[in-house]
Amino acid sequence: MKLFLIAAMLLFTPACNKTNTNLNDGPAAAKKLSSEVSGAVTAAATPREVIICDQKNARIIMVDIANNNQITWEWKASGSYAMIHSAAQAWFSNLSDAKLVYNGSYILATASGGGVALISVSSKKAIWYDYAGGNTHSAELLPNGNVVTASTTGGYLMIFTVDSYINDQSSQVKAADFEDVHNVVWDHARQQLYAAGKDKLKVFTYNGSCSAPKLTLKATYTMPQGNAHELFPVYGSTTDLWLTNSGNIYKFNVTSGAFTLIKATGSVKSVSSGPSGYPTIIARATGAGGETWRTDQLLDINGSLVYKNTAIGLYKARWKLVNTFSYPAGDHFHECTHP
Repeated sequence: MKLFLIAAMLLFTPACNKTNTNLNDGPAAAKKLSSEVSGAVTAAATPREVIICDQKNARIIMVDIANNNQITWEWKASGSYAMIHSAAQAWFSNLSDAKLVYNGSYILATASGGGVALISVSSKKAIWYDYAGGNTHSAELLPNGNVVTASTTGGYLMIFTVDSYINDQSSQVKAADFEDVHNVVWDHARQQLYAAGKDKLKVFTYNGSCSAPKLTLKATYTMPQGNAHELFPVYGSTTDLWLTNSGNIYKFNVTSGAFTLIKATGSVKSVSSGPSGYPTIIARATGAGGETWRTDQLLDINGSLVYKNTAIGLYKARWKLVNTFSYPAGDHFHECTHP
């Protein structure tokens, strides 16, 4: 509405000042006015989308915060486009994470029901999916196209050899035991994997093998407080990760191993930052959305409301931005070549 008022004021201003305008300036003034109005419209229409795990409605959605909170994209495991067989659709109950991968062309999703899927944004087809089990909370791409998942129940990391032709019968190996592990993040620059659970944050190296994938523990850090939950790159940083636990939001520096307290606030399920103009958003459980661990709103890190929709049960949310901490520029879908 503000945009239309501004445009209207701009359009009527020359008419009001007609007697004071040099006739020779008319075309130039009109051209400048047209440019200003067009620029205002373009600026207002620039998408600023958030990828949301809406557990209440068993879907992943993209919401354009900059354009009246329009839902621009939706994915459900039960959708015919997803190409997930009926017996496997239950794996995707309570979607727990959705990461933009492969230069924005795919979403890597997990669900507490045990499912993990690599979804084409354009077609919505799950080109690969499988069952990790154990209340799967997060997944990450490995450099050779394989996927590692984190499961809290039973406490383990699992590596899947991704094969888009096999889908739900991928080769898999239990890569590490890790009590209550909630997350996994790949560091492209250092070629190592981070994961956090309870009061530990662990660093692993990966052997890059398709036939016998393996993680090797490199370092273990003790967090200032327990019950780790979120771990995700700070946008634009080459060294910092967002980290949350039962009562605080931290930044973890991967080179120094230092934990820096950013804000004291509990029940934060996800943190996502962006470039200038993007607020750092948090999903903080309020009980809205049908379960104690859900919410129906996104706040900025200072507590101001960014988005609210009482029809959803939000678990995690991330800005729709390419993650250069984890993946190389121009990264595209690939899968391991089997011997």
